[in-house]
Amino acid sequence: MPDNDDLDSESNGLELIASEADELTHAELLCLYQDSEQNIRFSKLIQWRTTIVTLAIFICFAWLAHYSSRNGDMVKVLIIITYVVGAISIYMLVIFQTWQGTERKKIQLIISNLSNLARNIYNTKSKREADVERYILLFFMGCAILTGGFLTLAQLLRWF
Repeated sequence: MPDNDDLDSESNGLELIASEADELTHAELLCLYQDSEQNIRFSKLIQWRTTIVTLAIFICFAWLAHYSSRNGDMVKVLIIITYVVGAISIYMLVIFQTWQGTERKKIQLIISNLSNLARNIYNTKSKREADVERYILLFFMGCAILTGGFLTLAQLLRWF
């Protein structure tokens, strides 16, 4: 009676070629893969939190300007801080995006040392498609911060 592996490889027309790495190296590769995946998830989480916290800061600035005694000096400071917070936030988004790219390169190197089945499964989604999706999300996060910054500045400049 044939093994399940034989049936699976025959039905897919793919001969399973195992990794050439020994067991310890294979285990090390899997640990590195998991670490890179966790780093990517953490980086995405930080990007979303950066966007949300920045927008919350902008709302607080507009609220402060609206409910304060409309002190001109305070409004000037809030305008400057709005520019600084917006620039730092966008810079952080880009930094975490490049970190994700670095981790994806590590994952590609790790996958290249695993079995052909693992490589085929990993390559079901093209790199270009994944990059386009990542950069579209980065674009929308950046647009949200820029829009929030411009709306905040418009609100602050009303009392300046």
